[in-house]
Amino acid sequence: MGLPEIVDVARNFSVIIRVQGPDPKGLKMRKHAFHHYTSGKTTLSASGVLLPTSFNVSSEPMSLVLTVASIIEPFLSPKHRDHMSQVKPELISGAQIDIFVEGNAKGTPHWLSAELITLVDIPGSSPHIMMLINRFFDSKQKETQRSSMLESQSTDPTLIGNLGTRIAILKLSTKTFEDLPNLKICSSIKRGDLLLAIGAPFGVLSPSHFSNSISVGYVSNYYPPSSSHISLLMADIRCLPGMEGSPVFGEQSKIVGMLTRPLRQRGSGAEVQLVIPWEAIVTSCTRFLSPNTKTPLKRHVIPPNPIENTTSSICLITIGDGVWASGVLLNHHGLILTNAHLLEPWRFKKPHENHKNTISNIFFTHSKEAKQEREFNQRVQVRVDYVDNRVWCDANVVYVCKGPLDIAILKLEFVPHKLQPIVMDFTCPLIGSKVYVVGHGLFGPRCDFLPSACVGVVAKVVKTGGDGDIPAMIETTAAVHPGGSGGAILNSNGHMISLVTSNAKHGGGTVIPHLNFSIPCAALQPVFNFSKDMKDISILKDLDRPNEQLSSVWALMPPATPEPGPALPDQLPGLPGEEKKGSKFAKFIANRQEFLKEASPLDNKDGDSSKYLPSKL
Repeated sequence: MGLPEIVDVARNFSVIIRVQGPDPKGLKMRKHAFHHYTSGKTTLSASGVLLPTSFNVSSEPMSLVLTVASIIEPFLSPKHRDHMSQVKPELISGAQIDIFVEGNAKGTPHWLSAELITLVDIPGSSPHIMMLINRFFDSKQKETQRSSMLESQSTDPTLIGNLGTRIAILKLSTKTFEDLPNLKICSSIKRGDLLLAIGAPFGVLSPSHFSNSISVGYVSNYYPPSSSHISLLMADIRCLPGMEGSPVFGEQSKIVGMLTRPLRQRGSGAEVQLVIPWEAIVTSCTRFLSPNTKTPLKRHVIPPNPIENTTSSICLITIGDGVWASGVLLNHHGLILTNAHLLEPWRFKKPHENHKNTISNIFFTHSKEAKQEREFNQRVQVRVDYVDNRVWCDANVVYVCKGPLDIAILKLEFVPHKLQPIVMDFTCPLIGSKVYVVGHGLFGPRCDFLPSACVGVVAKVVKTGGDGDIPAMIETTAAVHPGGSGGAILNSNGHMISLVTSNAKHGGGTVIPHLNFSIPCAALQPVFNFSKDMKDISILKDLDRPNEQLSSVWALMPPATPEPGPALPDQLPGLPGEEKKGSKFAKFIANRQEFLKEASPLDNKDGDSSKYLPSKL
């Protein structure tokens, strides 16, 4: 079923929720990214799910609507605002709730008055929200995130988790929607599955413009990772303010769940979009919704999915007490490919002063400082993930590339049974082809998550070589977050086409997740050859040799190309003896590579700050 067919079904169940009321001090708009305030009156909006009459267990004729509680809570009376009550919640005087129904435009869209029935916690999902907050954010970020999710200043962990998933049940008594199609329930899900959210970003501004807007994405991860029943979904989907409360549909136009408010990590720009599974909602609302509409959302493992099959091929790597990244399992003997910057961060420590305003993350550091830190003596641990269990192993450093490529190789000290090496594809991917980034971005060892999957396309393939036919860098539009370094970019067959190296940053330091760079498998052929029997490490020496073209590519500099006419290759026409920028920079990198190869860490005793280590992205 294509997207137009899914949208045609989904729009029957999508509505806009508008809540407005007196707000003399303008306080009720706090914690809401979009609102409307005028003459002492605040208006908030969100999206909602209109349910067929078959969901209603009451004998009273009415239509039920579900939405997020966060849009209602600012207008609750004080006795209901901070604590759930057994009695029906009350709104402050002058507050009102309206619902905008467009459907499939069979009638004239208009606002309908609605009534609040109750607020409901989702105990199946709320503990996992709290777990994410505790483990995803550091102590300072926790307080920031908590205050953004709460209208009150409570620090009760249970209350915080409840507020993150609490929903509101509304009713339309003046009209019932008998002609709604049957709402089919999705019963199984897997990473990489299609998701379609339909709602109204900025709906209060102009419903006719924003109602039934769609956002398409994919399942990135789920929790608990080893349970057959899923309590919380993480979606690789971009939603604007006002989309919270939107119904989320999967393939075959089956409802998967409802969008709730995302978790945002201030400073890094990272955002985790959360979906409450439909089964968790219906289970918590049995007093109001028919139990016959409940279908458990399960991990879908049969038939096997190419992305799910790579779970055991992507490892979690930790250095010392806190730093983590991803790695790719190369063979059955525990050989793992990851990034060199994980093991030698001093080579990537600070931006070069000439690149403050670029989006690249190019780092230089003084050689004297590098000498003090080049000795690597920290403990390296690797977690191998199976579907139902995790195995932690110590690892040794086998190889760290001194050339332009940001790669390193580890070897497990203890080799678990039934390892599942990655399958590499050395062909050059087509621009526009679908890809999956699989790794441990954002969620480290404390979260106990399996690798997450983000979906995008190949945006650019940068090539080198005499004929310009050797892939040197791949750019994709899939989201890459901190911790995803060393992960794999997979094609639709689940085969690895490149190794994740970095994403880009704004000049102010904010990460750009959807612009990222990776090393094509074609450039990693020596690594693959070495992994076959691991006997001849000299195979890897080719990667350590200076390479002007590769250095220029990974420094985001234009390559040195011959100019037509009598001018020499490194000279601009009409300006004898003046070197081009790209050529000069490439020579600088090459010279420093040769210096690293031949000199020992103690050679430069004079502390000459003009000597730099090569940069990496």
